[in-house]
Formats: sequence, C-alpha cells, structure tokens
Amino acid sequence: MRINQRWFVWIILLLCVAAIPAGLIEHKKPAETHDADVDDQDFFVNKMIKKNRIKVIRLEGMIIDKTDSSIFPPKTGSASSCTRALRKAAKDEKIKAVLIRMNTPGGTVATSQEITEAVESVRAAGKPVYVSMADLSASGGYYVAAAADKIFALPGSITGSIGVIMHLMNFKSLGEKVGIADVVIKSGPFKDIASPYRAMTDEERSILQAMIADSYDQFVTSVAKGRRMKVEDVKKLADGRIYTGRQAKKNGLVDELGGYDDALDALQEVCIKKYNLKEKLPVEDKADAGFLSNLLESASGEKLFTQNHYRINSGFVAEDIVSDYFMSKLYKQPLWMLQ
Repeated sequence: MRINQRWFVWIILLLCVAAIPAGLIEHKKPAETHDADVDDQDFFVNKMIKKNRIKVIRLEGMIIDKTDSSIFPPKTGSASSCTRALRKAAKDEKIKAVLIRMNTPGGTVATSQEITEAVESVRAAGKPVYVSMADLSASGGYYVAAAADKIFALPGSITGSIGVIMHLMNFKSLGEKVGIADVVIKSGPFKDIASPYRAMTDEERSILQAMIADSYDQFVTSVAKGRRMKVEDVKKLADGRIYTGRQAKKNGLVDELGGYDDALDALQEVCIKKYNLKEKLPVEDKADAGFLSNLLESASGEKLFTQNHYRINSGFVAEDIVSDYFMSKLYKQPLWMLQ
C-alpha cells in the first residue's frame, strides 16, 4: 500500500515538533556556567542580533504583492519578505550594510517600486547596499538592483529587460464559434477596457499605450537616477532586450563581474573602511533554512510554484508554469502590467 506523500511529511513534521521539548531540556545549562563570550551553536539566534553585522536579504521569484494565506511564515525571498527585511535593516543600528542576493524574472510595476524605495531608505540611513545577481535579475529585478550602490553579476547572469508589457487575451472569435454572447452593463465607456470578449477600440488602445509609456518613463528615470546615467543613454539600452552579465557590464548596467562571495568581500572592504574596523563583520544569511523548513515548505505545497522554468517572450521573462491569465488569478493580481 502506498502512503500519501503529504501525509508522510506531516507525520515526520509532528515527530520533529514532539522532539523539541526534550531537546530544550537536554540543552539547558546552569546559569552560573554560561559564558556569554563563548561562540556556541546558538550564536546566530542569541548573539547575532546584538552584534554589528552585514545582512543578506534575498529576492527570489516573481516580484508581486502576493498575500500568503498559509499558516506558515512567508517564504524567505518573496517580494513582501524582502521589503520588510529592508525596512528593518534601515532602522536597525546593528546592521551596517546589506547585500541583496537576487534571482528574479521581474514582476509588477508597483511592487518593484516599493522594494526600490525600501532599498533607497537603507542607503538614506548611510548603509551601503550591494546586489549580487544569480541566474536571473531582469526587468523589475533590475529596477530594484539599479537603486543599489553597486551591482555584481556573473558573466552568464541574465539581466536587463528594461521595459513594460501589457499582455492581453481575446476570446471573441472562440466565443462566436461556441455560441457565447458577451453581455455588459457598465457605468462608463471604458469600464470594461481590455475586455477579452470583444475587439479593442482605437481609443482604448491609445489609453492603454499611454499607461505603458508612463510606466516605462518611470522605469527609465529610476534606472538613470540609480546608475547615474543620462535618461537618453538608458533609453538606448531600454528596448526590452536582455543582456548577459558581461554585456551588461560593458553597457554600464552592472559594476563588477563576480558571484556572491565577490560581492560580499567587496562589501566587507567598504565596511572596514567606512566604520574603521580591524576585522570583517559577521554575516547574517538565512539562506540555509534547514530540514524542518523544507518539510514545512513541502507540506504546504509551496514548491509547486517555486520550482519552475522561465521563458523569454518579447523581451520579458515570465513564469511558464501556467499561462499569464491563470497566473493572474492565482496571485489575485492583474498581470496586464508587468515589467
């Protein structure tokens, strides 16, 4: 008889939870023998928050304001967790610098802007912010990265895709074939703009194109500000195309070629000079969540929407696990205005 995989995960999880009290009792030590200066296995839990340190914040997957209805904490690396972590970093006096590890195809305009503002708040607090690009840091991801002090990318990283796209679908012909009639009662002529059940009018197209143009102008202006470039120079690169890390460096979109360790080493050097330190700062990086976190993630089914592939479509890199239409329903967000 085959055991359901999800039930198996929950059984293992419950056994782990049951073992926690015993572990706590075993770990407890007499107060008089505790040495606060000893670096034991609870260093990060008990001491890290009290020390000056570099904070590593991850931005992974779609940049979209997705409400998490799960009973478990939101996944580290999501847009919402990234924004919260940046805001806390700006206020925490013990956090002296931030490294953003990025692996994202982009996302919605507003959420990308919100994270960008959070990055700017950290910099306004006088703390250096570096970005380390992994496989993919395109579109809305580059929107965020451009606000940092310095960007590191691997030679084969994919970045760029500076632009805005509105992806619409039209079922008018299909509806006519199967005998479906669209009946609309609306308060104004544009209340059903971009309806998939009828042809778009020239006036509607003009309205939507103006929205795209305005969002594009915001994107280009933000990149020009962050990269200290002229808007005209950014526009020459901002036609929606993607670049490798090496191409991006040649075009001034990234500063250095290198990976996570290279970016972290460079940030350590900056901190040593800025704060007159004699040694490197501790690094707080919660990337390795451990066995229990993986069980929680598996039990909640979250990996269904994180272990996916990406495709390149008209200069925009999007998730290909399901169509854009159904993805918008899934995230409860209109995907007709993505970067």
